[in-house]
Amino acid sequence: MSRLAIKNLLGPEKLQLDIGCSCLVLQSGKSITTSELALPLKSGLPSLEALAGLRTAIVNLCDAFPSRKRVLEITLSDILVRSWIVDRLPGLATLAEIEALADSQMGELFGDGNGDAGEWVIRVDATPFASHWPAIALPKALLALLIEIAGSYGWQLAKIQTRFVRCLNDWRRNPFKRSKLFIFSLDTPDGLTIAIRNAEQWQTLRTHPPLAMLATDLPAMLRRECRVAGLLFEDYRIEPLPWVSMEHSA
Repeated sequence: MSRLAIKNLLGPEKLQLDIGCSCLVLQSGKSITTSELALPLKSGLPSLEALAGLRTAIVNLCDAFPSRKRVLEITLSDILVRSWIVDRLPGLATLAEIEALADSQMGELFGDGNGDAGEWVIRVDATPFASHWPAIALPKALLALLIEIAGSYGWQLAKIQTRFVRCLNDWRRNPFKRSKLFIFSLDTPDGLTIAIRNAEQWQTLRTHPPLAMLATDLPAMLRRECRVAGLLFEDYRIEPLPWVSMEHSA
């Protein structure tokens, strides 16, 4: 059987795109290509100029692939999205009510102005019986751009996740790593994400500037997160999640 026939049996080729603040990495099997962004992305809502530069960089990478069906998975730097914990209120009955609560609490937490209202797509992991829900918000303009680019190539956009979520999911695949109390951290060149979880639910979820830019070390940052959340640092197991950029993993 030819190599092409084997690929057809296995389904569409999978592409993985990592979007950082200043660099893109596109992986297909063991083949990896990178591209620097002319205008680096920043936290918050992206400007039209930043989106245009991102579009150009992604298209330049994708144009190198012959035209056929593919599955595209995207990983985003945590600094480009918003991650936080929604404090549940009693009486919520619908997803719309949950998302409205998350939107309100996000505005209070990040100090949004009226012009930012409705500019974010919010997803809440509304676990039943939990009093704290992890939430992630992605700029609508960025999401629309990614959907549009995938559609222009006829590719299936299968997954968009943050670097932290990707690394946490990889960690969860190890059946020997089980505990009731964890402090997770992921330090990348773009940002430091810290999340605390007990046996029942997430307690905190927040992204800071990268550790290299902070005038402190990781243990001090973890202790600070516990102190702010009213948790006892000594009760938790520390679990730094490894981040290996795709450009260094081949």
